[in-house]
Amino acid sequence: MAASSNDYIPVHTNVSYLDCADAWKLLTPKEQLYAYYFGKASWEGAKICTFQRSYESPGLHVLFRALFSEGIEKLREKAKANGVTDLEWRQLLAYSAGVLQNCGNYKSFGDKKFIPELSAEKFLAIIKVSTSFEHNKESLLDIWEEIKDVIYRKDPPYKILGFRNENGLTSYYSSNIARVEAEIVKEFQEEAHISPLNTRLIKLYDKLYWLRIASAQKGELPYIKSHKWKDVEIIVENGEFAPFMKKTVDNLKLCEKYVANENQHNMIRAYIDHFQFGDIEKHKDSQRHWIRDVNPTVETVIGFTETMVDPLGVRAEFEGFVAVVNKEESKKLSNLVSAANELIQKLPWSKEFEKDVFKKPDFTSLEVASFASSETPLGICLPNYDEIRQHFGYKNVNLSNSYPIPSLETTRFVDPADIPNYIKYFKDSEFLLVALHELLGHGSGKLLQEESEGKLNFPTDLKNPLTGEPITTYYKLKETYESKFGHFHSAYEECRADTVAYYLSCFDEPMKILFAGRESEWEDIVYYAWHGMIVSGIKGLEHYNVEEKKWMQAHVNAAYVIMKVLLEAGNDLVTFAFSKNAAGEDYVVGKLDKTKLKTVGKKAITDFLHKLHIYKAIGDLEGAKKFFEHYSVVDDNLLKIRAITMQHKMPRRLEVQGNLYLKKTDEVTYIGYDKSFEGIIKSFVERFEEAFDTEMYLYWKAQRHFFKPIQPSYYHTKKKTKKKKKKVLCVD
Repeated sequence: MAASSNDYIPVHTNVSYLDCADAWKLLTPKEQLYAYYFGKASWEGAKICTFQRSYESPGLHVLFRALFSEGIEKLREKAKANGVTDLEWRQLLAYSAGVLQNCGNYKSFGDKKFIPELSAEKFLAIIKVSTSFEHNKESLLDIWEEIKDVIYRKDPPYKILGFRNENGLTSYYSSNIARVEAEIVKEFQEEAHISPLNTRLIKLYDKLYWLRIASAQKGELPYIKSHKWKDVEIIVENGEFAPFMKKTVDNLKLCEKYVANENQHNMIRAYIDHFQFGDIEKHKDSQRHWIRDVNPTVETVIGFTETMVDPLGVRAEFEGFVAVVNKEESKKLSNLVSAANELIQKLPWSKEFEKDVFKKPDFTSLEVASFASSETPLGICLPNYDEIRQHFGYKNVNLSNSYPIPSLETTRFVDPADIPNYIKYFKDSEFLLVALHELLGHGSGKLLQEESEGKLNFPTDLKNPLTGEPITTYYKLKETYESKFGHFHSAYEECRADTVAYYLSCFDEPMKILFAGRESEWEDIVYYAWHGMIVSGIKGLEHYNVEEKKWMQAHVNAAYVIMKVLLEAGNDLVTFAFSKNAAGEDYVVGKLDKTKLKTVGKKAITDFLHKLHIYKAIGDLEGAKKFFEHYSVVDDNLLKIRAITMQHKMPRRLEVQGNLYLKKTDEVTYIGYDKSFEGIIKSFVERFEEAFDTEMYLYWKAQRHFFKPIQPSYYHTKKKTKKKKKKVLCVD
């Protein structure tokens, strides 16, 4: 299969810089030390993300940090002297920066693989002229031999993340595990009260599984033993990712010395206890203390949090971040929180389907100093634990320096007459949507559930408002929204939160709070917020897999569904204008009738949101999937638009973050980098102490045989000989 430009990180890819320099200067020395050690803990833990991305990603990470440790310019001169052209050098830089920022060779947004654009011959030639090759020849050659073929493969199953028997690859599970087997172990974990969030699953032999819990040490937890479940055996063991967890714990212990208050102290202690042995209950304790730490100057979170990468939707990617408060924007968000109860009453469902008490969260706007994971979001609503959100509360953050900045050159599928204002109001419209999405999208709604044996949190005579009949579905005692809805839960909940934001943007109350004194611009801000969703729906078609008829990214799926809702509303609310551009290529513009936004548009969104919410609230997975999948369908007309989208596709931006550097005097300085591939690479090389990460390399080497892609015939042949069972241990 011939490669196309969509398979690479193009050499013209834009790089944005998450600048925190000015905010950093406002911190006290104590706050800076707190941020420094928490950031170190986060980045050491984030090495785990590469192991969660793909079989080859940890090897690539070790390789690139070693390769560029001598200095990018020095290596370039050597490569050039050995026949590497300027273009080939740029291709290596693009691929290296893409791998480092995405924590692997699959895009964090869309889970699609990207491959090197330069040849394997030139790739190896550059490795061999490096200083690191002189000192680590055997190890670097071992890495290269293991990955040289697979990194260039883009045919199924190498193209996307997913279960091997479903034409994908994943490193949350050994490559011989099929979805049905993962589901069996998931049922066991629910029954045994073992959270899947911080685990990986390995199949040792037929009906023998090894459940690995991330932690710095082994033992202590009562379920660390072998379990019989139905007709399978499951060995539960902690100590997964121990080298990285130990460094995370060590840095958190240093961080503990510089906490600002008792809540932060208790939070850090709970984090340490959690990472020591992997007990998720300890992480839940940390989040209870985190919620009590209201309006800190330095905001921090760390743990196994988001489950979007796992094809089963239950195992989470590691992330940790450090950010500094933006006081001006935070004041607006705090005022929005104060008005939350009034805004919740406007939502289109009755009080029986809303939380009994809305626990007002802390909501701050922050400047990211370190975000250690595969991508920095625009906003966050945490924790994700249902029982804490329902009964204890949550916190919201807006990450203001992570917003993309559109330009005339990067704006696509917008009417030329609209482009100046689309760019002008982009940040305002995004701020509006992120604020409402995080606070009242993710923050609203009640789950009807069994709270204890035979006790429900809703009246037994409550009727389903969609049918008028008694409610027959709800969340059983051990079920959560994530466990019941599985991988489907991400797209559905992101869509619900987005729809809440669009619905509430039709009212003046949020505008008065967020954009006071700019009344003449309110209509434009709301219009371009909605218009941006149409553009996102068009652009997002690139993340639709035509062969599998599957959406590859939750947020994109959500935007497309909302666009389809407005399309089906009719009355020419949303239309597409087809044309030819100056080069004679097919082109399309998405149009939204501004005069019908708060009539036709609002009615369509209201009806859709009501159904979307009720299906989630009552735990009706079957009804929710049927409803959501109707709008997820990409028909022939939209496939035509997808073809145009692919023709005019812009590469997704990469990002570069600064580093925190501790001097011998205990002074912490903030170091910035150029908005370039070189800036990304240099930031990663300088982020870690080791030029060649022996610890990471050896851990990958010991485990990689479990995750190496296998032939599809494995799933269609029965084992003919019974082998003696033996357990293969990983490096600790």
